Amino acid sequence: MKFLVVDDSKLSRTKLSKMIEEIGYEVIAVAGDGIEAVKQYKEHKPDFITMDLEMPNMKGDEAAGEILAIDKNVNIILVTSIVDKKELVNTLKKGVKRVMQKPISTEKLKLTVEDIIK
Repeated sequence: MKFLVVDDSKLSRTKLSKMIEEIGYEVIAVAGDGIEAVKQYKEHKPDFITMDLEMPNMKGDEAAGEILAIDKNVNIILVTSIVDKKELVNTLKKGVKRVMQKPISTEKLKLTVEDIIK
């Protein structure tokens, strides 16, 4: 499985990338905002995307919507500290597979990915 990691925090991108590699998957690209996420998706066509919600230039839910319009089957996991239930529900309605509340653990990420693959 190939991953695109999207977060405006370099520290978060690095931590998530390490977790993904620890569970045996490959990070093929990273992005710091929604615009870059869409660009990286088009270039690399990952199997999974971890996406932050609050980012500059284009929020994660907007980027997810654009990516899902290209490929409704891509697996997007929203990894966020936002707890606005209405906003999270709207993101799930767009086709995001899961929402994970920050901070996340390697084990929880592994279980989430395995559940989506089933």
